[in-house]
Amino acid sequence: MTGAKVMGLYRYPVQSVRGEELSAAAFGPAGVIGDRAFGIADIELGVIAHASRAKKQYRALITWNARYLSEPELGAEMPVVELDFADGTTIRSDDPAIDRVISDRLGMPAAFVRNDGRRVPKLYELSHCHLLTTATLKRLKQEHESGDFAPARFRPNILLDTGEDVGFLEQDWLGNQVRVGGVIFDVNDVCKRCALTTRAQGALPDDPGILHSTVANKTIAGVYGSVVTAGAVKIGDAAKVLKQ
Repeated sequence: MTGAKVMGLYRYPVQSVRGEELSAAAFGPAGVIGDRAFGIADIELGVIAHASRAKKQYRALITWNARYLSEPELGAEMPVVELDFADGTTIRSDDPAIDRVISDRLGMPAAFVRNDGRRVPKLYELSHCHLLTTATLKRLKQEHESGDFAPARFRPNILLDTGEDVGFLEQDWLGNQVRVGGVIFDVNDVCKRCALTTRAQGALPDDPGILHSTVANKTIAGVYGSVVTAGAVKIGDAAKVLKQ
């Protein structure tokens, strides 16, 4: 991974909703500060709705957008989130009508909640960060040449530009630590992909071939890492694998 640099930084304020592209990101002990701090609760099932689940009502989530109206800070109350329903309408998380509006849009009883385990079980506690390389995206493109392998389909926190490399090189990092900018990650798991990668969002069309392209690699694309040393990462920062 010689010469690898940060090409993209992403934060997702609401689970399974499209997020924000950042020029710099602060990482605390649990990952990007503010990442997936909120979710849409399925009141009937008592779970956080996530668009990779088969329940039909959840599928609209990946077409919505979420952004913080001010920058989140470690240890402070999370700021207000604005949801954009991609049809020209928006709503703020502090609007008293938000649960009703979300419920109407999804066609089920729902609520905008903190993803902290108090109201419904928390999602994604074990892995703090999703890392993906351009090498992996290029390798997948070889399997499905007409596909648009935009990073948004894979929802990474960090996209690393690995130059001319092609292949699933992140998987070689398992069991090692990776330094990205001022943050050190313990790479502890692979990222198994699901139908969410295929779904239309923004300008990206519905494309089942995206998921099919991962089958040759056991549906794996990218890795997860937990934060060992917190700090900051910005676009252009170098990345390096550290041997344990």
